[in-house]
Amino acid sequence: MKAHPYLIRLCWSPEDEAFVAEVPALSGCVSHGDTLAEAAINIQEAMDLWLDSARSHGDEIPAPDLARSRLNEMGPLLNVSELARRSGLKRATLASKLRRGTRFTSEEDTAIRRALENV
Repeated sequence: MKAHPYLIRLCWSPEDEAFVAEVPALSGCVSHGDTLAEAAINIQEAMDLWLDSARSHGDEIPAPDLARSRLNEMGPLLNVSELARRSGLKRATLASKLRRGTRFTSEEDTAIRRALENV
């Protein structure tokens, strides 16, 4: 099992009484577990299966969330206001997308990656 460069959302689902993990970029790629760690492991396996299926059927594979991956690596070191300034994005827009896990546009992704290269 390899790590994938896609955003993963993990949350507790009271309805399922389990931790649910989903990959927004990979439509329908969802898994769960009794613990947060189990859900995180299970979603990696689900991504492997999703990507293998897409390849075998010739389906389009979404581009990785490159800016999101780099942000996750650098997250503890960053100040959202400073990153917004460096990337030319509005602070409120950047903060909202980070908080909600919303995908960045290709222009935003490029601007953020460039800003992070200079950190």
